[in-house]
Amino acid sequence: MHALRNTRLPEDGAAPAANPAHGGIGRWEVSSFARFGGGDRFDTLERQLAYFGTALWGLAPLLRVAAADPDGGQRRTSFSGPTILAPATFRGYSGAQGRHLYLAALAHVQAHLHHGGRRFPAGSLKPMQIALISLIEDARVEHLAMRGLPGLGHYWQPYHVAEPTASPTAASLMARLARALIAPDHADPDGWIAKARRLFFEAEPEWHDPANSRRIGGLLGNDLGQMRLQFDGLRHVVEPVYRDDNKGLWHFERTGDEAADDDALPLPARLEPDDGKPPQSGSPPDDADKVRLTPIDPEAGIPIARYPEWDHLIGAARLDWTTLVEYQPALGDAGPLALLLHRHHALLERMVGVIQPARISRSTRLRRQPDGEEFDLDAALTATIDQRTGLTPDPRIYTRFERRMRDLSVLLLLDGSRSTNDRSPVSGQRVLDLEIEAAALLARALERSGDLFAIRAFCSNKRDDVRYYRIKDFAEPHGALAEQRLAGLAGEYSTRIGAALRHAGAELALRQSYRKLLLVITDGEPSDIDIADRKYLVEDARHAAHALARDGIDVFCIGLDGEGENYLHRMFGARRVLHVDRIEKLPECAAALYVRLTT
Repeated sequence: MHALRNTRLPEDGAAPAANPAHGGIGRWEVSSFARFGGGDRFDTLERQLAYFGTALWGLAPLLRVAAADPDGGQRRTSFSGPTILAPATFRGYSGAQGRHLYLAALAHVQAHLHHGGRRFPAGSLKPMQIALISLIEDARVEHLAMRGLPGLGHYWQPYHVAEPTASPTAASLMARLARALIAPDHADPDGWIAKARRLFFEAEPEWHDPANSRRIGGLLGNDLGQMRLQFDGLRHVVEPVYRDDNKGLWHFERTGDEAADDDALPLPARLEPDDGKPPQSGSPPDDADKVRLTPIDPEAGIPIARYPEWDHLIGAARLDWTTLVEYQPALGDAGPLALLLHRHHALLERMVGVIQPARISRSTRLRRQPDGEEFDLDAALTATIDQRTGLTPDPRIYTRFERRMRDLSVLLLLDGSRSTNDRSPVSGQRVLDLEIEAAALLARALERSGDLFAIRAFCSNKRDDVRYYRIKDFAEPHGALAEQRLAGLAGEYSTRIGAALRHAGAELALRQSYRKLLLVITDGEPSDIDIADRKYLVEDARHAAHALARDGIDVFCIGLDGEGENYLHRMFGARRVLHVDRIEKLPECAAALYVRLTT
């Protein structure tokens, strides 16, 4: 990944001159990722592209080859969820040019996946507005990506070559706007482009919110429409060539043959008119610029990652064996949690008293101390000189190491499987309720102690549907919304814990903290309906926990099953399992946990 940060190579690393048929791209500087061998077709570059994509943000891309365009047109890259569809080849680009173009295209799509949000509902937007909103969104995610990886600009900027023309069209103005947004020092005399640049860069503090792309693109679309410039929504092709077709940004309603042929169509081609009749070939209907909105199904999940799974019978990992699918958490009534926190105020204060004094950070060397573990050689030498010259020596000749701050990230991972609906034999309440109460109290204690934390939940419905719920993110304040999501958890499906551990660990690995704590709260033995071997998922979880520990992530488990000592100890290790059967035990559990983190 660091190879992309402001990377500049000598001239022998530059790609050859551009194909004149594409307007001339000139020479550019590329990183060492572009120097691999192979041809200029996707099938010869797939392995290298996977390495490059993984180097960008630490997650292997799901790459597939796209079907050929039935009309013989030039395909663009596309994406649907985490799956990236690349054309088999980019016609007109060969050798180093072709390889460079695939890298630029992959980096652009991954910028969408890393910095984008939910699909925009098309509603009653016209194709011109859809194209402009997509263009603004392209620029937004690229600028966010270049904040962390400035070298990505060397991949994208060479393709922006649009220049002012005597008779501008809507398509040419869009290409010029794309260049003006990615290259702020590029001068374009058009007033509409100047307004677009001003709106875009004034919104820089809010670039994290994709809604700004829709707002700015909608305004620009209205202005462009008033210029009476012709825009052919059926034949519009996104420029420049490395950018995707933008289908992954939008949610349309399509039926029948249109839905079946969806992958073969450029966006926003063949949008369905309001009367439901498909457009006739050769001449688009007058109302072809209107589309219908389909509500997004809140129950639908989005596959976001694939992980291996350890098979203890063969002694090896099955690569890309499980699919982690992210679902929108349901909202519940947070009133009982507020009552719980009020009722257990004294308990919460005890937990804060345990957690807050802990100093989990790098040790700081304090020099010239009156006592300590080692001599401060400089202070000791000065004291010796003073003594020999008849001066009173300074007795502070020691160094001491102290932890004076907190530098900890915590991720609470809650088991949301069906077995949590069982009642605890000790307290008589549902295990899931005990989990939710424990998470709520821990969250309040961590918040008051100043530790950054996130909350996730998981369950599974076989290996292709390991369900993952974001209850609270690290950057999100712990407030009413997070507690509503927490209260909305419903015990369902099974407990395939290994994949959830791996993904939670991958999230923690991105945190810039001295210590990273993954705290799993679970009630029972791992299981799933496609696994008959009881040891299989236990060994997989054990393998995942050990791998995270090797990567510097502390994995602890709060076990809510009094009979789960054997398999919990097997998965996490005896010293890393804390048993809780009543909420009143949480303070001593937290004390034991933080003692182990600081020793």
